[in-house]
Amino acid sequence: AIGACGIRLAPGAADATAASGYVILQDDFSQLREDFNRAKGSLRLLFVVDPICPGCLRGMDDMNKDLLSRTKDERLRTFVVHVPVIGPKAKNVPPAARLLENPYVHNYWNASGEFGRALAKAVRLKNDKETVHAWDVWLLYGPEVEWTDSTIPQPELLMHQLWKLEGTKFPLLDSAVFAREVQNRLQALSASTVTSK
Repeated sequence: AIGACGIRLAPGAADATAASGYVILQDDFSQLREDFNRAKGSLRLLFVVDPICPGCLRGMDDMNKDLLSRTKDERLRTFVVHVPVIGPKAKNVPPAARLLENPYVHNYWNASGEFGRALAKAVRLKNDKETVHAWDVWLLYGPEVEWTDSTIPQPELLMHQLWKLEGTKFPLLDSAVFAREVQNRLQALSASTVTSK
């Protein structure tokens, strides 16, 4: 993996750069797919944000307060893909990334914004008229999900803060509800681990 400043990372080394840097995400999303699959067995969160969008930043801050700053469980991995929607640059990623205070957060910068288009298509993010570009979206994946090809897998939960999706099947982001769902899933994961031993 190539981290910030072009430093080559060993597998799993994204943990070391999570707090201070980010990975450049190419449009094949291979680095994210590898990191996502490497975390199989863990709950995985995927946040897609614009790093200067006030709503996205508020969502990140709320997710931090309600979940990530309180949960240092290594079985919870968070992948944050920063995409340009309202004009950010790569330099805007580190300040946004610092909003999430957790050692298991991985940040990516997808300069083309292609990830938002691909995710919208993969999860069928639509209102009654059109596909809605995926940003300011918050997804939860279970421990068994694997990303096997170019199509981003279906999440178990997707919340958003997009006015174009109001009134659709996709719920608005409620960080407290999202956090409770994650905590419940972590407890269930603990119970299944104890039962299987």
